[in-house]
Parts: sequence; C-alpha cells; structure tokens
Amino acid sequence: MGIIRTALLTSIYGVTGGVASVSARMAYLAATTSIVDLTKADPIFKTKTYARYNPKGNPALQDVVIKRIPLSKIRPELRDDEEALTLEFCRGVWSRWGFWAQSKFHERYDKPPGTENYLWRTADLAAAKYEPGLKFSNHFEVVSNEGGEIAVRCGGSPLQAGLRDSDGLVFFRARIDREAQLAEFTLKSALYSSSGTFAEGAGHPVPPKIEFLHKWYVRILVASAVANVKA
Repeated sequence: MGIIRTALLTSIYGVTGGVASVSARMAYLAATTSIVDLTKADPIFKTKTYARYNPKGNPALQDVVIKRIPLSKIRPELRDDEEALTLEFCRGVWSRWGFWAQSKFHERYDKPPGTENYLWRTADLAAAKYEPGLKFSNHFEVVSNEGGEIAVRCGGSPLQAGLRDSDGLVFFRARIDREAQLAEFTLKSALYSSSGTFAEGAGHPVPPKIEFLHKWYVRILVASAVANVKA
C-alpha cells in the first residue's frame, strides 16, 4: 500500500503544483479516461498466460482503463501499425511521469542481490523492447508479448517465480479504429493471490483502500503514457 500511495500522491501533486489543484487533476483523469470492471468473458482470462500465473483461478480485482485519441494526434509513423503503437504505449506507461515515483522508490530501497540485470531507470524502460523475460524495478516481469498485446506480471519480485500471496497481471494493447479515426488504448489488470485458497464464490482479497488507490493509479499511468504516442 505504501508504494502505491506514494506513487499516486507524487504523480498528482507533482504535475498539479499543490493541494488546490488535486481535485481538478482527478476530474481531468475521470473525464479523459474510463475504468470499468472486467467480466470473465474477457479474452485475457482465456489466455495461456492467465492460466499459468493464476492456475487456481482465484478471485481477482479485475478492471480495464480505456483512453481514446483521434488518429490525427498520433505520431504519423504509428497510425497504421498496431504492434508499434502497443509497444510505444507500453513504453510510455513505464517511462513517463506516472511511474516515475514508484521506479525511484524501487531503485533506492528495493534492489536485493540477484537483481543486477534488471532495468531500473525510466530512460532504459523508454527504449526497451518488452520481450518476454525482461525484469524491471524488482516488481515487474514481461511474461508475454504477442505484438498486439503485452502482458506484465506484477505484485511481487520476479525472484519469486512461483505462486505468490500478492500477484497480478497487466495487459497492454493499442487498437486503431480507422472508421472512427481513433486510437484506443487499454490497460487491463487483474490482481489476486495465486497461492491462496478461497471458498467458492469468494470475492477478491484486495483491501478497499488498495482498490481505491489502484483505480486512480492505473488511470494516471494511462494518462501519462499516451504522451509517448502523440505527434
């Protein structure tokens, strides 16, 4: 909770300049992004990636942030290439101001032995190809990259490869709607305990305060990321 809270507050205060502007910034995020719960019918729950990292099918906090931008505002070289657009969107999530505070926290306080080959600097994350196996900030690992969609495991250190009390997956995708002349960006997340045992019909284990912070943080990540694809 401390990491997410610090990252959230630093992002909001850092770009607004003070308490008086926080409500305006949150209103802007609410107006320019949407967040909705994912249903079990969503394609990510049918992927091999999801089955591998949540093999028990444990309950998850699952949602998607959506942001749409006119194609005319997208960099010309990305307007006809969904794979390139997805990569630049993913790069933007991890290299822009939305993730800066969390990246600095991990770099300073969370570098145990065995993480020497991980990426830590946002400048390096801005240039990464996000191929499977990439690990960064001792909290994230790319577990799938099919071109049109990139999946990152979160919730704990990549040093713990097995099931975890705190676990999760984040899926990034960009889609080009030529008929509507829009680019649509989605960040789908599922947070769960992959190691836990739950009664049938149980809800997800994420505490309400963490859920609240999460829903604003993922909006911030998307809002900051799209600057990476704009002309």
